[in-house]
Amino acid sequence: MGNLTGLFPGPFAGPEMRKKYAVAVGNFLVAFNALENAVRRTIEIILQQHQREDLLPSLHKDYFVKQVTTLQLLSLSIPDFPDLPYDRMTAINGRRNTVAHGHFDQDLFSEAYKVVGRGKPAEVTVEEIERDADEAIDLLHEIENAWAFLWFDDLDAEESAGHPSGQGAPSA
Repeated sequence: MGNLTGLFPGPFAGPEMRKKYAVAVGNFLVAFNALENAVRRTIEIILQQHQREDLLPSLHKDYFVKQVTTLQLLSLSIPDFPDLPYDRMTAINGRRNTVAHGHFDQDLFSEAYKVVGRGKPAEVTVEEIERDADEAIDLLHEIENAWAFLWFDDLDAEESAGHPSGQGAPSA
């Protein structure tokens, strides 16, 4: 059989594979957006604790990787704040960019496809995209668990401030 490459002017994808891909990308983007919002929310909480909400408007405009760096730096100001997997957050952002900004280009006669973005095709399987969605959720949970270090320090400070001994509420 002859090579039909180049006969079709644009990306082509069969409906079954396109649907699988769309579902995987959609799930990944929803999970990634939750992660991105959690990073931003953590920055907001830390800046509020330092009474520096004035810095928020410019930080909201930053790209995700810069927000991750900002969070990493701000977390140093919080005693015992856990060391989050910042490298994994940065890496998953690159994978998000690949599927969010690339187009789906499938071979007409098979389920093989490539994601093409900025002129560079990338081999990305549906299974890899599904793993990336799981990774985004894992990272989200790590950030949410770190919130305890922000909330409970505030509660301890409030309790200590209300009691002259600085030891919190007296025992009964």
